[in-house]
Amino acid sequence: MKRHSPLLFTCRDMSHLLSDGMDRTLPFHTRLRMRLHLLICVLCRRYKQQLALIRNVLRKNGTTLIDDTRANAPGLAPEAKARIQRALDSRRS
Repeated sequence: MKRHSPLLFTCRDMSHLLSDGMDRTLPFHTRLRMRLHLLICVLCRRYKQQLALIRNVLRKNGTTLIDDTRANAPGLAPEAKARIQRALDSRRS
């Protein structure tokens, strides 16, 4: 089994944390460990730049990844309800 330093995150950890860090403020100790990792890992630095580029392009074009009105709405979409109803009706026949 491969052991890694408790001070450094893995690249897998970083991929999640870089994305999370764009949406919310991470704790100081997490940000510090991320900076240490980014100092030695060119691939994660590149990934961070790619995430920032994608985010900036989407913002510039006024595009969001999630439609907030539907993401927070309770229940199923009408199309999904209709599909379920049709499937139930076909089983009864």
